[in-house]
Amino acid sequence: MNETSLKVFMAVCETGSFTKAAGELFITQPAVSRHVQALEHRYGVDLFERRGRSIELTPNGEILRAKARELFALHAEVESLFDDIVELRRGRITIAASAAIATYLLPPAIAAFRTQFPGVTIEQLSGNTHVVKQLVGDGEADIGFGGAAGVESRQLLWAMVHKERLVIVTRTDSEICKKSVVTPEDMRGYQFVWREKGTQTRLYVRELFKNTPMQEPGVVVNRVATAKRFAQVEGCLTALPYSAVKREVDDGRLAILNVKGFDFTMDFNAFVNANRRLGTACQAFLQHLLNRADFTNSRSLKKLLHLTG
Repeated sequence: MNETSLKVFMAVCETGSFTKAAGELFITQPAVSRHVQALEHRYGVDLFERRGRSIELTPNGEILRAKARELFALHAEVESLFDDIVELRRGRITIAASAAIATYLLPPAIAAFRTQFPGVTIEQLSGNTHVVKQLVGDGEADIGFGGAAGVESRQLLWAMVHKERLVIVTRTDSEICKKSVVTPEDMRGYQFVWREKGTQTRLYVRELFKNTPMQEPGVVVNRVATAKRFAQVEGCLTALPYSAVKREVDDGRLAILNVKGFDFTMDFNAFVNANRRLGTACQAFLQHLLNRADFTNSRSLKKLLHLTG
């Protein structure tokens, strides 16, 4: 179907004249006639009846005019849709994130982004880093955020976006809080709450206890909030990112232990699928993170944006 011929046909319908249509379209009257004749030849029907100096649509011409209106309306709707997407008046992002970053780092970033682009819907999925990478690799999430452990994958591109100190905490009235320096041996008489396999936290805690007879593990949880509650309510020990416990430490509900040999920093990465081009909304969200102080490694993030743009 020739779109130009259809536009000429519609101009003749609206003006009721080949000559007037030519004037509106800034083409010659013979050119108008050729476009209409091309449509008539293509469909094997007459589109206009000539009555003296005037013209009228044939029944087939009426059908084509109705369908052409629908076609041009749909074309305008599609253009408007993509204009909205490009200008972020609408869009959708699915983000997968591990527990700490999903709970403590992403919410303010997402809220600020949606204040700027309220038409963009953001769905957040949660899981450990292994699950996050799988969701991004399978195409179920556009962007993933998780730990740096085991990131090697040909399916993924990644960038380190945040560093976080890992701390061991317990309830403030625990006897162990009285020690200025705590050794791994000092912790043997306390319940230690471990994170699940596949997390950076678990790897670092294993490193801490590698030269002690500490049993691994006694209690395993897959949620930061659950581990924190064990520490705060039951007096257990647990290792958590500092951002996850900052509020409770500040108001005196939890205490950070000065543990000898426990000096670990957690790296958090952004993951994207290496085989998929990021949409406009996803690129805008990563760009948004560059302006946030809590997503600190801007050089790495810029490189990721360059590779996915």
